[in-house]
Amino acid sequence: MSKMLLALLILIMSFSSFAEIELTDQLSLSGFGSTSLTKSNNQTAVIMNRVITDEVCWDCDTTFGLQLDYFNDAFKVSTQLVKRPQDKWSAPELEWAYAGYNVGEVEFRVGRLRIPIFLASEYYYVSHAYNYARPPEELYNSILGLTAYNGASVVWNLELFNEYQLAIMPFIGFNDTSLVDAGDKLDVELDIDSMSGINFLLSGEYYRWNFSYFTADFGQTFQFTNAEPGVSYFEVSFLNDSVELYSLGLEYELDSLLLTAERQIGNLRSTWYASAAYRLNKFVPYIQYGENRAKITSVSTYDDKSGSSFVMGLRYDLLYNLSLNIEWQKFKSFGEQRGSFVETPNKPEADLYTLMFNFVF
Repeated sequence: MSKMLLALLILIMSFSSFAEIELTDQLSLSGFGSTSLTKSNNQTAVIMNRVITDEVCWDCDTTFGLQLDYFNDAFKVSTQLVKRPQDKWSAPELEWAYAGYNVGEVEFRVGRLRIPIFLASEYYYVSHAYNYARPPEELYNSILGLTAYNGASVVWNLELFNEYQLAIMPFIGFNDTSLVDAGDKLDVELDIDSMSGINFLLSGEYYRWNFSYFTADFGQTFQFTNAEPGVSYFEVSFLNDSVELYSLGLEYELDSLLLTAERQIGNLRSTWYASAAYRLNKFVPYIQYGENRAKITSVSTYDDKSGSSFVMGLRYDLLYNLSLNIEWQKFKSFGEQRGSFVETPNKPEADLYTLMFNFVF
């Protein structure tokens, strides 16, 4: 199916003068996508929901999304349908579908919404919007792979001292079910009972500061397929679990240099990453390092790091809406823990090689 995406990418290159499609004065259509050639040197898969092994993979990162926006004065309706890396083409996910209404500086939203926790949460699946091939796995897969919720939010946009923008977004979510791809033999079904949180985003001319608090109550069902000889399927359920986290992100643009770092502390794990990217016309070389630590007691202490990753890559902007990433990433796990592997590996290190195409329209 990734060949279909490549064909669409070529078509978009042919019509590169269009950023989005204006269907009417009030209705617009836009889209995005990615496809890659990627391979690891470890049999144990890395990166939840992408499941990349030592076999060459053409569709582990394949993503395609369409977004429809309708505006009528203070009223807005937005819908985004995404074929995520873990989805089949026949079963894309409704990432958001909400109605919004503005009253002065405040916007009220209700429906299916994106969880606003990290710097890149709003454009998580739009690889063309960030420099690296994938968002840092340590943070962006830290809340069980969840990216969207059913519920409501309020966005209060403030202008401070005529040069700073502050967006305050409290949100609340209700019952929802999500399926996480944890490898060939295991899927994890998450039943969300409730979630809530608040996000603060402070923006200036050359920087962004992001702070979030998030909590959720959920149950998990581990679905095993052919995990044991003679057993084709069985389930193990855990009810009444909870996750709570605080997240801080900083992004600074210093001429051609972009510095980004995010830190998360929660009741299940502690994670962080830092990255640097430097623009040289159409080329953007970048590096990134991240770590995660698992919780070991009921108090706020963590053991030695359970995993780390280091990234070196180069992005090339073929057109303003089309980019190419060439990337090498080194994963390590420690103390017989998973780190960024899908399951505990026999070999605790993996080199991941990626060639990725990204586009928007």
